[in-house]
Amino acid sequence: MFLILLSVDKKEDNFMNNNDFEDSACCISPEHNICSSVTTSNEPLTEQICVPPAVISAGPVFVKIPVVLAESNITIPVHATITLDQPAIEIKRIRKNVFLTEARLVPFSQDNRPGTGIVFIEGFVRKNIEFATQTCQNGVNICGDIRQCTVQVPFSVTTRVRFFRQPVFTENTTPSEMEFFTDKLKSCDICADNVIGRNPCDQSFFVTEFFNEKPFVELVKADIAELDIHKNPTSTCHNPTEQTFTQITEKLAINLTFKVLQNQQVELTAIAATNPCTA
Repeated sequence: MFLILLSVDKKEDNFMNNNDFEDSACCISPEHNICSSVTTSNEPLTEQICVPPAVISAGPVFVKIPVVLAESNITIPVHATITLDQPAIEIKRIRKNVFLTEARLVPFSQDNRPGTGIVFIEGFVRKNIEFATQTCQNGVNICGDIRQCTVQVPFSVTTRVRFFRQPVFTENTTPSEMEFFTDKLKSCDICADNVIGRNPCDQSFFVTEFFNEKPFVELVKADIAELDIHKNPTSTCHNPTEQTFTQITEKLAINLTFKVLQNQQVELTAIAATNPCTA
């Protein structure tokens, strides 16, 4: 009887050891041979002390702040062709971001449209494309990897904006030149009279140069609607539903909302300060 109980205990120990080994093996990394672990701790909350802000005294004050000159919405149609590095069977996801590389305002309109300006905009759409590839095929079954490709689709546009508020510019003055009179100029003839007129030895100039605030552009919103067309796809006769392709033709409609701003001096009225800590 003692031998039977001992045999049962040994089997149970072996069974538990095998289970323990199998459970731990699920967490063992084949590269590092280390089981993963998580350690957490609770951080105490630190109480804050309200500090009243230091402000200027009440009364008129002059500040230089960005003033909105115009806000506009434009749509930019773009046609692009993208070539992938490997044949793809499906586009899984495309992440898009819009960046501007140039945005310049010509504030003067030359076609009798007062209160308007011309904006030149250049930029690109950064696209991160995730697609499925085909590495092996067994009949109608296909296996492969997920790859990614990042490209930049450039665009440029010129548009007219109407100002809510005119930009502030001061033009440079016309240079002024001053000449001095003299009657001391003599010729080579010692018997001739002195030459009367402008003194070529002295000149005086005056010029005034103004440094204006340059208008700038800020992006408010960007919407992108696109149509992707797979170019020259290939498929097999026994599985016509699966196609591979390397080129994508895109039709994009980029809708941008932007502001035109300029730093201008503005007069404000400061009110009496209140203590927000006692509110």
